[in-house]
Amino acid sequence: MSKRFFYLCSLFVSLLAALPASLVLAAPPQVRLVSGPAGGTFDVVGDTITRLVNDKNTEMVVSRSISAGSVENLRRLSSGEADLGIVYAGDLFLAQQGRLPYDARTYDNVLPAAYLYSAPAQMLVRQDSDIETVEDLTGKRVAIGGPGSGAAAAAQLYLTSVGLWDHIRPDYTGYQEAVSALAHRYIDAIWLFAALPTPAATHAAQAFPVRLLDLQGAGDASGFFAAYPFFTPAVIPAGTYPGLDRDISTFSDRALLAAGARVPEEAVREVLRKVFSAEGLNRLGEKEPSLAGLNKQQGVQTRVRPLHPGAITFWKEQGLQIPAP
Repeated sequence: MSKRFFYLCSLFVSLLAALPASLVLAAPPQVRLVSGPAGGTFDVVGDTITRLVNDKNTEMVVSRSISAGSVENLRRLSSGEADLGIVYAGDLFLAQQGRLPYDARTYDNVLPAAYLYSAPAQMLVRQDSDIETVEDLTGKRVAIGGPGSGAAAAAQLYLTSVGLWDHIRPDYTGYQEAVSALAHRYIDAIWLFAALPTPAATHAAQAFPVRLLDLQGAGDASGFFAAYPFFTPAVIPAGTYPGLDRDISTFSDRALLAAGARVPEEAVREVLRKVFSAEGLNRLGEKEPSLAGLNKQQGVQTRVRPLHPGAITFWKEQGLQIPAP
């Protein structure tokens, strides 16, 4: 290449450096989102939200990372390591009051923005197991989800309430590993806390006969729902999984999109605009069946307060009232 070419390149760089900062195109601000374990519902929903916001968007960019799940996401949002994250309403409610299991810190700087979907609790056992009721779990090894997951936190709350936590052997194993362990009888039951149908439960039911235990009765008798009102009774319909021939009574929590209190209002509004647009809702429903039918009226129903200021502005722009907790 000629000396003249290098001279022109150097001149261009010098002129660019001399321009006022306001005339130099800056990279759009980046928003950090934490989702959940690879392949889980949090991961699928987080990936879809990331793609929705980044598609043809020059105002901001979302970068996504996986995590252990709801409780880890809360901690990362609180510390400022992340800006947006998917959390369970129950975890957020307890965190705001300093009542998370083994964690008395108060997380009052993490705020809900939108409801995404419902996640029912499921206790899966082999069809030939001698475990017929929740009480039969005494002395058994139960896979409850990985450390830092919302599943593990909910399992401890429920099993403590019904008087079983100190009488089981909790195994902090992820869903896919737990299915293999149940198949080989290394564990006796799997606790699942995810949208229906949960892929791990489907895979298990396709590989060997399984059953689900009713969870609602023991919860009612122990005062579980009175102590933790964010959990609501739910039913897993017959036919949800191969071999499930009757409805199962259980309870569910709500998966929410949450934001750190320090995240700018406009960033939260922009994400909600993308997610709750007609295109966004369609794409979410296509990627994750549990979000099919999600609408704006549902989106504002977080059940935890206060909302992030950006969410308040967005929902009011949609003509919706902020319901009481």
